[in-house]
Amino acid sequence: MRDICQKWRWLSVILAYTVLSGCANEPIKVEASRPVINAVAKGAQIYGKNKYTPWGFGLCYGKSLNDPAQVLAFAQETCGDGRIELRGEDLLWNDCPMFQGARASFVCYPRGPKPSPVGG
Repeated sequence: MRDICQKWRWLSVILAYTVLSGCANEPIKVEASRPVINAVAKGAQIYGKNKYTPWGFGLCYGKSLNDPAQVLAFAQETCGDGRIELRGEDLLWNDCPMFQGARASFVCYPRGPKPSPVGG
């Protein structure tokens, strides 16, 4: 009887992981890596902070679940109409879930104001 209960327990764990991995099929926005956060904060300290100041963010994704184009599209959507720049990728100690264990860190450069026409 005990052996049957163990098999059912393992089956339920595998089933739960399968169901949860099916739900997590798009990247998840998280905090960027520490070097990106520090670089963005240092730039804001030197140049000042306003609505055009670059900011950093991370995306957790699964190497087997998401292709690079999907990750970049999600990053661009997160940044809005600004320009994104990939600043790093890490796989360990990044607080990403098991099925999306890779983290890409980006910097978003918001679009500045359009220059006014010269000469009126």
